[in-house]
Amino acid sequence: MTMICANDFPRRTDSDTIEAALQVGAGGTVVIPARRSEREPERTHWLLDRAILIPGNTTLVLDNCRLKLSDTARDNFIRSANCGMGLGDPKPLEGIHIRGIGTCVLEGAEHPRSTGDSTKRLACPCPKLYPQGDDPEAWAQSWYEAHCCSYGTDAGRPGESQCGDWRNVGILLANVRRFSIKNLRIVEPHGWGISLEGCAFGSVRQIDFSARMMRNIDGMDQNVENQDGLDLRNGCHDIIVSDLTGATGDDVLALTAIVHPASPHPGGAVGSTHVMHNDFSRREKDIWNVIIRNLMASSGGGMLQVRLLATGGARIRNVVIDGIVDSSPEDFHAGASIMIGERNPEYGAVGDNAFSDIVISNVISNAHSAVRVLNPVTRLRCANILNRSPGGLEVSP
Repeated sequence: MTMICANDFPRRTDSDTIEAALQVGAGGTVVIPARRSEREPERTHWLLDRAILIPGNTTLVLDNCRLKLSDTARDNFIRSANCGMGLGDPKPLEGIHIRGIGTCVLEGAEHPRSTGDSTKRLACPCPKLYPQGDDPEAWAQSWYEAHCCSYGTDAGRPGESQCGDWRNVGILLANVRRFSIKNLRIVEPHGWGISLEGCAFGSVRQIDFSARMMRNIDGMDQNVENQDGLDLRNGCHDIIVSDLTGATGDDVLALTAIVHPASPHPGGAVGSTHVMHNDFSRREKDIWNVIIRNLMASSGGGMLQVRLLATGGARIRNVVIDGIVDSSPEDFHAGASIMIGERNPEYGAVGDNAFSDIVISNVISNAHSAVRVLNPVTRLRCANILNRSPGGLEVSP
């Protein structure tokens, strides 16, 4: 099997160097070690101006390296090569593998051009406000006002989208079968850390997250929205998720089969957080056959460890959730550790048979509810659920 080292293909920029290595190594293995450059020997990390595009049947090995988005980048860390701007219908790919060796860090930009999902307007500055004692001016925003905007230096810049989109996702795979992502640390992503759309027969293992839904930038606490850890979207099936650790700004893991039939955004549109098209007569809308094990993490934004959401006739079925430990501080209590369903009409209507055949076991929570079930579930089994939060519920409606 061909094995290519990125350092052997020096080009003008780090992105050019990695791209040159992938052009030669496509179909084999491309290794990105710590950066080596005669022009800049002092900088050992890679500075990405654009996403690393991985073709099918290719393994990307990150060997004790650090990849950081530059302040000029408005793109993913890594993306499957079949999707992106103007690619409205990503063609199927197979055999994409991203594997870390040792300590491998993917890190957001110092001054991100955009953060958050497609529902968030960009603002710069975008102050994160906290209550301070009895000062009535310290918390002047409502919850919605506090979360409707997200930091981005593109705010107010002519010709640039003023909302977040799929480019803020850290690692983005679409319509990929037989894939794996393993042993990475994702620090301050601009949106979701990892997003899988229509992916199948794969695994995501040993991922550590570091995010809080805010960052101190230029001496000010800035609001950074939608820093989920891992999102499985419509059409994902036969996937194993295991060993997620650290802290995220939003949900640690979300299975979201959301269908908006009237959505105006085609695949790859700037106004969407997704790159797959929304014609569900031509693609799967459900999520099924998912095993989730060994999640020991917390949401710094007070969101969920695991969320299951299906709307618009989509279904989530055959899901095993086993071994969830809420690593939140003793005095920090999120609403729930695991939530099934949703009552917010903005997501769309939840069908009568949206959730079925779900097993939840071995959960230690520090939330107000360990498991919250908001919509009917056909065949739900819960065992060994413990809530250490004072007055917290183990299973609640």
